[in-house]
Amino acid sequence: MSESPEQSTFASRLGHNFLTGLFLLLPIGLTLYVVSVLLDLMGKFIQPVAEIGLEMLWKYAQQPIPDFNVGFYRQLLVLVSALAMLFVLVVVGYLSKRLFGKVLHRWFAAMLERTPGLGALYGTIRQMVDALSGRNKETFRRVVMVEFPRPGMWTIAFVTHEQPTIFSEAIGKQVVNVFIPAAPAPTTGVILHLSPEEVRETKLTVGEALGLLMSFGSVFPKPADKQ
Repeated sequence: MSESPEQSTFASRLGHNFLTGLFLLLPIGLTLYVVSVLLDLMGKFIQPVAEIGLEMLWKYAQQPIPDFNVGFYRQLLVLVSALAMLFVLVVVGYLSKRLFGKVLHRWFAAMLERTPGLGALYGTIRQMVDALSGRNKETFRRVVMVEFPRPGMWTIAFVTHEQPTIFSEAIGKQVVNVFIPAAPAPTTGVILHLSPEEVRETKLTVGEALGLLMSFGSVFPKPADKQ
């Protein structure tokens, strides 16, 4: 007599549905969290300006200036700050595509890069953001596979430099720089200097590889797309 399959309990079904919902909403939640943190950071500079503007508006209307830290007026300040921030971002994005905006951006970036202490930090963050956004295709040149953390185990890596002379001379043979990102946060990882024959080429694009990493390996391009 064959054994009947184990019946799922209410608690197990509840737990399964909870995990399914959690993993479904987790990417959305993390994305909104990162966006909210960035907007909050920029809002710390815009909100005081918006408060001054509202105070001037009340003065112009010859009305008593309310307390913008509580109640309805607090929500009004937040709304005005969000609209002002949206306007600033749209204007900056528009100007960045024009000659004047490009020249201004280069001037500001060059000024930051020459600032002691901030130069290296700004340069590193800018290169990483450009690489992840696809603006700088030279940072992550190729998507490859390397044996890591031990022989027989393979992981995704990005070739970041084809001929690092200083490391090749130190090691005594030709090497390439590869960045091995961590999942699901590909902005962290380790850098290895490997000989060209130690890397295996793939047909993945940088965007596909990043999507694979940030989805814990679950989002993968269809094989037909790689032919």
